[in-house]
Amino acid sequence: MRRFLLLLLCCGSALAEPAQQPLQPLRVVTDYWPPFRMQGVSGQLEGLDIELLDELQRRTGLRFEVHLQPWARALEAMRRGQADLMTGLARTAERERYIDYLEPAYYACAPRLYGPPERAARIADYRQLLGLRIGYVLESAYFEPFDSDASLLKVGVKNEEQLLQMQLRGRVELMIGTDCQVDFQLREPALARRLVKLAYRPPVRTELYIGLSRTRGLVEERELLLEALHHLLRDGWLERAAQRYR
Repeated sequence: MRRFLLLLLCCGSALAEPAQQPLQPLRVVTDYWPPFRMQGVSGQLEGLDIELLDELQRRTGLRFEVHLQPWARALEAMRRGQADLMTGLARTAERERYIDYLEPAYYACAPRLYGPPERAARIADYRQLLGLRIGYVLESAYFEPFDSDASLLKVGVKNEEQLLQMQLRGRVELMIGTDCQVDFQLREPALARRLVKLAYRPPVRTELYIGLSRTRGLVEERELLLEALHHLLRDGWLERAAQRYR
């Protein structure tokens, strides 16, 4: 009888503490943004952000499912709670209402304007942007006062590739981007001859963050990601990875 009672107690204890269920994959929404997110030779996504997600998976045990969407649609999915995570996020007060930014930033770029060499060299002041058609990616955050300046002739497009093609075809006179992204594309000599930075340089930097949707309530996942992010920044992993894209 005693042995039976001991067996019953052991089984009862096991039933009272079921095995922990594995965490569900996090839905990552993003758009192409070389060198952070781009299409590789095999057709698969690659780039610094993709390497970062792979490393975070390895360090946390979390899994990510990456879905490509136009940038504005990806932000809307985060706002509605239809997505869990984004990378390469600039911080704005509007986005903070629905995005939980993981501190610290994992990278920083600088917003820059680009145009044909003969025009770019002549524009050395913000006020000289007035009257020029300037291409930008919808729902992107560049710098103030540019983002909120209604006096500028801004032409919004869905993604970076469309923006570059509009510039090269002369449909806009200037375009805005970040130096770490546009400069990577200008490694191609044919592009570098047609598109250069303006003499005018916005006096700001754009820090890039990982962000979680506030709507999703990802408390456990947040702690895992935060700890891993701190570790990979401290041990220099991200700086070593970034060297491959400069």
